[in-house]
Amino acid sequence: MTTTYISIISHNNDQMIIDNNELTNVAEHCRVIIKSNTPASTRLIQHCEKHSITLINSDYSLGFGANNNFVFSYVSTHLNLKENDFFLVMNPDVVITLASINTLIIEAERNKSPISTINLYRDQGFTEYDQSIKRFPSILTPLKAKVSKIREDTYNKDIIDTPTKIDWAAGSFLLFKASIYRELNGFDESFFMYFEDVDLAKRAKAKNITLTYFPNIKAIHFASYQNRKIFSKNFRWYITSLFRYHLKRKRLI
Repeated sequence: MTTTYISIISHNNDQMIIDNNELTNVAEHCRVIIKSNTPASTRLIQHCEKHSITLINSDYSLGFGANNNFVFSYVSTHLNLKENDFFLVMNPDVVITLASINTLIIEAERNKSPISTINLYRDQGFTEYDQSIKRFPSILTPLKAKVSKIREDTYNKDIIDTPTKIDWAAGSFLLFKASIYRELNGFDESFFMYFEDVDLAKRAKAKNITLTYFPNIKAIHFASYQNRKIFSKNFRWYITSLFRYHLKRKRLI
């Protein structure tokens, strides 16, 4: 029997996590690990203790990839993670039911999917897609999107109705077989934020490790998209990571 370990990185998201009743329900059946990237509030500490959620309240201010790698190392060492278990990287602003997670595990095993993602929406009515699945970008694609407001590398979710192999999916929700996450050495920690998910998918493809999108499994992603605010700290991180990704790809050619 496999176990699903869920890695959630909190950066002042304490109240959001506490208010997520679906996550509390999920924690009764999966191993939920909260890695606090800022000192956890007393309320979050008490919430995690009450609901048997593992809280790692140390090693603050790491990047997205480094935090999730930290959690993977922790569960491998302290929580008996096995190679055939699942490791789910999920944002604190994602709301998903236990039933949907269970369905995803069944589908991932049935399709022998090493890495999986689902259909994320931006609203509770499931009417507005979160454009979370894309083709590998050229260096100009994201920059042109800042002007045109259209991402030409985005898959059209309207025409995908069966499990489909895709190039990459946002790190807001990625399910890995534990053995695969280990084989890929997790995320490249030289990316502090942004493009570490693209880089991981590119490295996976080079090893013939596929990423499957399951369109019929849904969840809500209340994303803020801080990188869209020009001249913000997040936008600077985004641009830095964009060029880091393409320079890395060029070195590997």
